[in-house]
Amino acid sequence: MVGFAVVGLGMGRGRARLVSETGGAELVAVVDLNAELAREVGEELGCHWSADLGEVLGRHDVDAVLVMTPSGLHAKIGIQAVEAGKHVVTTKPMDVTVAACDRLIAAADTAGVKLAVDYQSRYVDTNFRVATALRQGWLGKPILGEVRFKWFRSGDYFEHSGGWRGTWAMDGGGSLANQGSHLLDLLLWFMGEPSRVYAETDIANHDIETEDLGMAILNFTSGAKGTILGTTTFPESVYFSAEVHGTEGGVIIEAALDGTSRVFGEGLAERLNAIENPLHNIVEDVVSCLDQGTELRVDGREGRRTVALLEDLYRSSREGRPVDCRRSSDD
Repeated sequence: MVGFAVVGLGMGRGRARLVSETGGAELVAVVDLNAELAREVGEELGCHWSADLGEVLGRHDVDAVLVMTPSGLHAKIGIQAVEAGKHVVTTKPMDVTVAACDRLIAAADTAGVKLAVDYQSRYVDTNFRVATALRQGWLGKPILGEVRFKWFRSGDYFEHSGGWRGTWAMDGGGSLANQGSHLLDLLLWFMGEPSRVYAETDIANHDIETEDLGMAILNFTSGAKGTILGTTTFPESVYFSAEVHGTEGGVIIEAALDGTSRVFGEGLAERLNAIENPLHNIVEDVVSCLDQGTELRVDGREGRRTVALLEDLYRSSREGRPVDCRRSSDD
């Protein structure tokens, strides 16, 4: 049995419930600076609760810590947890800068513990099947990968978030970094290493520091192309999609968080449906890794790639020109 603690009970409340419902996992404790919220969730789910992270990190029955706080605190809290000997999962993105990601990766390496990033779209059956098919060459030579979303976020969403959403320091960006992070991760999973990007961003309809509209064109080292479009200015949240095609077939994933899709190419649908996805969420992934020695679907170095791409996108937007992407191992 793997013992989990969940830190940050905004989004973390749902993840705490997921831990309690997953075989092989035990929800040991929940932590939040708001002691009343921590008590409420702890009593609801029947686990220890605390407003003191240090106290929870001192527990021997906590094996892994899920960090579900604002993005700009992921590395700071993650480092505190790994130095206490705990395995760590951060919610997406891994942090707001590559430098912070690197500090957390180095700390986990030094402590000899596992580090993962919670990208739920990696566990959706369709997305896993498409990634597998691309690795197998079933779509032929990759030509184009696209990710797009049009969502709505009200002014209240930013104003009543405790002051962290839509800021560079705590959110690390806007529509691309927060809502779009899942899709950027999918694009990298599907298409591989980007070599060059050109991006434009805008603040079109919110009073925030960061963008509410972003778009980009990418070149990949494989020779394939890519596009990104993400905005929180649409009147309603209408789609969250990914598409990829190559010389032998293509897939339009109409809902990247539940897997609704259309498949093009002779026999491709049948081949995709035959692929078995063994994991369905981050908790199952961590339990499998710790109990059976399987590889994490998104470890720290893999999670870092999305933050590196975001930095390149924002650099291109600031400078108004295409920029070469830094390799995954760069600072």
